Amino acid sequence: MTAKATINMLKQKNLAIFITSLVIAGLFVFSLFCYVVTKDTCRRTFIFPSAENGKYIIEYRNLTEKPHQGDINLYIEEILLGSTVERTKLLFTPGTKLLSCFERNHILYVNLSKDLLQMGDGVIEIREGTELLKKNIQQNFSRIDSVEIFIDGKSAFEK
Repeated sequence: MTAKATINMLKQKNLAIFITSLVIAGLFVFSLFCYVVTKDTCRRTFIFPSAENGKYIIEYRNLTEKPHQGDINLYIEEILLGSTVERTKLLFTPGTKLLSCFERNHILYVNLSKDLLQMGDGVIEIREGTELLKKNIQQNFSRIDSVEIFIDGKSAFEK
């Protein structure tokens, strides 16, 4: 093999590597573009009480943009599940479910199951939990002016 043949072979290898690199970079740019254009999630903020010092821990989650049950319903169901961080308390007793939720004239009516009334370890006081739920909802949904909470169809707290 001559020196000229070796140089041509190296040029061809470099060309192949360059073309392969160009294709990979192009695919990356295309996939990034597709991700940005078809993004169907919405970033939501969750505030949970800390188990250690009485402060709050903020958590961010990407939730489906247009879920079949509605964006507020999905948000409330997620917050009832609790934090993904271990050092937080729950807002309500495990097993508390969202029975119904609807909005009328910028007021959100939330009906939670009576499981909420049971106290347990790692759960904050009921009134504090309802206030924190209201704060979370109003912070994430600007169209909601106030939140009315019901427990098994009965008003949680009289004004």
